[in-house]
Amino acid sequence: MARGAAIGLEDATPERFEATMKVVLLSYYGGDASRIAAAAAVCRANHEECDTAGWDEAAALLEQALQRLHSAGADVGEAERTAFVARLREEMFPEPEPFTWPDRTAPERGRLRRAWVHARVRMQRQAPRRLSGDEVLLLRLGRVIVGKLVYQVCDQCRRGYVRELNVYEPYKGLGLGSRVLRVARRGRAGYVWQTSPQYPTAGTFWTAVGYDAAESKGVCPHMGNP
Repeated sequence: MARGAAIGLEDATPERFEATMKVVLLSYYGGDASRIAAAAAVCRANHEECDTAGWDEAAALLEQALQRLHSAGADVGEAERTAFVARLREEMFPEPEPFTWPDRTAPERGRLRRAWVHARVRMQRQAPRRLSGDEVLLLRLGRVIVGKLVYQVCDQCRRGYVRELNVYEPYKGLGLGSRVLRVARRGRAGYVWQTSPQYPTAGTFWTAVGYDAAESKGVCPHMGNP
């Protein structure tokens, strides 16, 4: 049995040799020093008789196991052997950490809240008072205004200019800003849309939704000074 466990360990890494030695100690011999010593003697005798590498490997493995028992004082009595075997078993097969399910509640609550808000939010349009004047889209959740978009459009020049986009706390980060912009651009494919670079989001949010954050670059004369 020891010979079978040792075959193939001639070029084994120290870690693999150590692991195999522990298996031999625990599973094959139960930490019994006398049995391990007897097996090691048989392996040495067989190696001298037939000069087979497997016997030499097995002997070296068993002798290291004996040395481990001696260093731990587990070869002097039954109580010491039992305690050593228990420690070795715990070392080799530690108790698994209690399993905990990943916390999916927070992301799930976020998705549900986003869906709930989008299902109930309504957009109220306020038409401009003059040609190419400011248009306003109010985001309403029941009687509460949760955001607004102020913009200008010139259909003659096929241009649009976003003056203000604001979603109020605690409704930011739910995609309402992108949604109201899509509504304003609906039916205006091919229009050039711009906004002012003064907004902190000009380099991130506006770029993500396809706006040109340029300072009145090419704004049509019908809008006056946006």
